[in-house]
Amino acid sequence: MRTARSRAGSLAVACLAVGVVFANGPAGGAVRDDTATLQAQLDAGGNVFLPKLPDGRCYATRGLWVSRDDTTITSDGACIVALGPGPARIATKSGRPVEATAVFFVNHSDIRASEPIRVTISDVHIVVPNAKRMTGVAIFGHEVTLDHVTIGGEPTTDVVVGGGGIGSAGTAQRITIRGCTLTGGRRNVVFVAGPIGLHLEGSTLSGARGLPRGAAGAGLNIRSADRGQPVLDVDVADNTIADNAGPGILLDLDPRDGPPVIASGIELDGNHVLRNARRTQPSRRGGIVVVGGENDGAGRLTLTANAVHANRGPGVLGRRLRLRVAATGNDLGGNAGGATRGVRPIAVRAAAAAPTWLPDAPMRAAADDTQWLQTRLDARGGTIFLPKLPDGRCYATRGLWVSHDDTTITSDGACISSLGPGPVRLHSVDGDPIASNAVFFVSRSRPTAPAPIRDTIENLRIVVPNGQEMYGVATLGHEVTLSHLEIAGSPIDDVLIGGRANGNGYVSNVSVEDSTLEGAMRNAVTAFGVIGLHVVGDTIEGVRDLPAGQPAAGIDVEPDDRSEPTLDVVIASNTIVHNAGPGILLELDSNSGPAVLADDLRITGNTISGNALQRSPPKRAGVVIAGGQDVVEGTLVLSGNTIENNGGPGILATRLKLVVDATDNVVQGNEDGASVGL
Repeated sequence: MRTARSRAGSLAVACLAVGVVFANGPAGGAVRDDTATLQAQLDAGGNVFLPKLPDGRCYATRGLWVSRDDTTITSDGACIVALGPGPARIATKSGRPVEATAVFFVNHSDIRASEPIRVTISDVHIVVPNAKRMTGVAIFGHEVTLDHVTIGGEPTTDVVVGGGGIGSAGTAQRITIRGCTLTGGRRNVVFVAGPIGLHLEGSTLSGARGLPRGAAGAGLNIRSADRGQPVLDVDVADNTIADNAGPGILLDLDPRDGPPVIASGIELDGNHVLRNARRTQPSRRGGIVVVGGENDGAGRLTLTANAVHANRGPGVLGRRLRLRVAATGNDLGGNAGGATRGVRPIAVRAAAAAPTWLPDAPMRAAADDTQWLQTRLDARGGTIFLPKLPDGRCYATRGLWVSHDDTTITSDGACISSLGPGPVRLHSVDGDPIASNAVFFVSRSRPTAPAPIRDTIENLRIVVPNGQEMYGVATLGHEVTLSHLEIAGSPIDDVLIGGRANGNGYVSNVSVEDSTLEGAMRNAVTAFGVIGLHVVGDTIEGVRDLPAGQPAAGIDVEPDDRSEPTLDVVIASNTIVHNAGPGILLELDSNSGPAVLADDLRITGNTISGNALQRSPPKRAGVVIAGGQDVVEGTLVLSGNTIENNGGPGILATRLKLVVDATDNVVQGNEDGASVGL
């Protein structure tokens, strides 16, 4: 990364502007307050340079909103002192005003705007007096870098990244803290919730106080606040983490609503973890404390070449551990509780199968099966078996909420037909009512509840009659499997997958397999905000493009906002034919810009034929790849596919921000040739 000095030429105008304003203190010895001028600079965005003031004087400011993309705040070592919170610019969903409670408060200023990205703060010294009860830097954006920042005094926490609680806990993506000196946090030094792609390297984290009593007091506290909040791709390397009241490193992966669905790829490498946990409760006494882990026990924690000495309690303490731990080359000598304790993972056992529930015959007397089916779904999870009805008759129901964990809806091939949307049980962030507008609507039913997990819908025929504005299945929960389904009629989408109003902003580990999806008006499969999506072995056909101008794709992976991740997506061994638009559409540029995370994508072994022959869809090709991952290109494997006889080219790439490995594809007979833009 370039330093402020190497950027001096490009920032000359900005330096001159703020230099004139800040070179002289206020007349008459009044209390200095630079808030208005600093906030105006930040609201303009771009490069803001703060020259060091003479005689060791400091800028002084109330909390500052950093809301513009591509904002760089740098200095040659200037000092900034906190005066207290800045103004409220947004409000929570409940209407509580949100003040700028950090010296630099990286967050959107408009609740309808995307969180800021590509923000860098470097070479500044932040001081927070105890009485101000403020954070040094708070980060509620993505792709944010703190580089050689010093924070001292008594901040509540030196650096806060993300947040949340049960039922409302999203992601913090691609955060880097490098070469920083962070001291004195009352609660913790660094607190991070829900990271995907966190890199903390070459920094000193010391002097956390653990106040008020009961606070963790950790040098570094990484947390899942809700079971849907992920901790993924975390690299903590070459730091000195010392003299904190609580543990040097606390991995708190055990939220109250159950183990997280994603907690993996955590690497602690080459850190010096020294003299920590002197004043904390027994459950946190250790140099490195790891609590909980991924719900399936398959998450990975790697400890390599760490020096963990002179801590109260063991060097490494595990509690209710659900991680696979690989440890090599660590020096864990000289800790009061020995080298390790509790680092053997607990056994993760499958839940005992509940008895299968079958409907009583009288329940079929009415022409509307909504009430008894919804009553059973609301009662508990478990297996619900819907026996096939005689004479080809279908169950008939309004949209059904599937909100309990571990629910399986299965059959011997029964048909279920839509009667229209079910009741409103949720509202979106901007207040829109959310009804169960799918035959099966897999979602939480209350905003304080977590998104449901481990649900399965299988062996059914689902029919949506024309004109109902309904989906076949909508899954807004995690670890959902749709298998051996036949979805037909005229749904908006046969299957809708995403994190709308689920409290996490994404869904994980959803599978659509061995199913036949046909007749959709917009797309057969629409997916937005997905980690671990597998669409495998399906027949996808007959998407109609009604009204005209829809994507009309067999499979459309398209984040609504750049902050919605698209990671670990597998589209394999499907037959995707005769759809009005593309067979597969990866539209990774949202209206707010390129995806922050779009990586590890695989399209393999599919037959993609006879698609995009209709002229009305906006993009026509066998496979369309648009955009990609912001700043650092993600990867796409496109191999072993047969792509033939489609309208437009076989493969159409536009604004590509992916490294594409295209091998062993058969691409022939397409209207505009094999490929364009690839």
